[in-house]
Amino acid sequence: MKRAVWSIVFAGAVVLGYAQGNFTIVRPFDGAKVREVVKVLMPKNSIPDAGYVGVFLNGEFKEAVEPRVSKDGKYYEYTLDTKLFDDGNYKLELKLYVDYSSQPRIIDTSSIDLTIANRSSIPVPEDGISLRYNFKTGVERIYRLQQRVVTNAITESDQKKGSRPFQIQQDGESLKMLYACDNTYNGGDGLVRMQIVPDKGVKNREYSFVSTSGSTGPARYYPDNMAAVYMRLTSTGREVFGTIPAYFGIEGNTGVGNKLALYASFPLPVLPTKSVRPGDTWPATFQQGSLDMSKLYEVNSVVTNIPGRGEFLGVEWEMGHPCAKIKNSISQGSSAASKDGNEIAGRKVTMEETIWFALDTKTVIKFFRDITTEGKADFGGITSGDGAAGGGAAGGGRAGGGRAGGGDSGGSKSPDDFSMQDKAFGMQQGGRGPSGPPQGFSAPGASGGGPGAGPGAQSQAAFIKIRRQFLFVLEK
Repeated sequence: MKRAVWSIVFAGAVVLGYAQGNFTIVRPFDGAKVREVVKVLMPKNSIPDAGYVGVFLNGEFKEAVEPRVSKDGKYYEYTLDTKLFDDGNYKLELKLYVDYSSQPRIIDTSSIDLTIANRSSIPVPEDGISLRYNFKTGVERIYRLQQRVVTNAITESDQKKGSRPFQIQQDGESLKMLYACDNTYNGGDGLVRMQIVPDKGVKNREYSFVSTSGSTGPARYYPDNMAAVYMRLTSTGREVFGTIPAYFGIEGNTGVGNKLALYASFPLPVLPTKSVRPGDTWPATFQQGSLDMSKLYEVNSVVTNIPGRGEFLGVEWEMGHPCAKIKNSISQGSSAASKDGNEIAGRKVTMEETIWFALDTKTVIKFFRDITTEGKADFGGITSGDGAAGGGAAGGGRAGGGRAGGGDSGGSKSPDDFSMQDKAFGMQQGGRGPSGPPQGFSAPGASGGGPGAGPGAQSQAAFIKIRRQFLFVLEK
């Protein structure tokens, strides 16, 4: 009988051994050189249901996680962003925890040595790097543009009380832009055609759902509405000229009135004219999209140039490419600026853009633009402090497909009610007369009796900060 009991115990131990595999780091290999985002893999059956993993780098605790199952279903995986750390040698250690009697206990440990090389693996010549676009006839690239607005506001009285500003964050629209090189010239210039294309990444749809300057909300635009804007660019991306070809309709009729067209001017970033090394600075240029719909076929430029300061932050790997990382910035102020009837006094505008320029393909693979407007305004019914926010969830749920502030004529626009054109790029609609000025910003409860304004709400001075952010990422 005793022998049978031991046999059962032994069999149970064998089953447990198969059910609970060895906790170990399968990938990356010990001694591997890594960069960017790394998937750290562990056997799928090595972590019990109640288990979790503690992550340590060179003995320093980073975080505790419950690893997710990989796409192939064979492993647990933990995502390690190596760009958060300096280049060098590290010991990655994963510790398997299981809570026992309300106390965490380490039941297994696995570790490997890694070399992080996001920057050191990209050589920089002594005389610097010459950054130039490599325009080639017939090459087409598609980028995704995404936008977001973050608004902070607080009244003077609440600020004196030490209250916190209320914050509204709203993810805006997303669209795809085509940049096609239709011709090249001596000296490295390229004729680049820009236009919005259908966003097939969203349910494989055959249209783009966007807002134009002066519109009250997003609308659908199909391929036959998507017009081209042409720019001849130097090898540094600076505009030589910009133009919009005339549209010839039935029987040779010409003009915007014959066709509803969507025009978009989202210029590529301008690169430094001289070779640069990490730490170098230079006078930079912001090229903002600028379209005059009243003189559609007379324009010879589709941008507005703003001087700024450029800085070479260094080299690093991004999206699988060795890149030069550049930062352009500008800060300017004015005494006042009108925003849909709300005057922002002492307005200060700062603009920053970070550019990742691929050294192997000679093209921008990503850039991020952040425009901040700060000032003092007279808004009605603003409530702040302890996270309270007049106006609810940024006006969501109104007409216009849920876009904040879209089309509700009885109330005020929300602070994040804006179009892609609004002083950051240029996008307008033609074919039914000139578009209006870019949409502006106002706070919840401003004139018009918005949802944040209670009965009898009084206007009062408030400090407001609006950040408009645009992310531009190469997809194809």
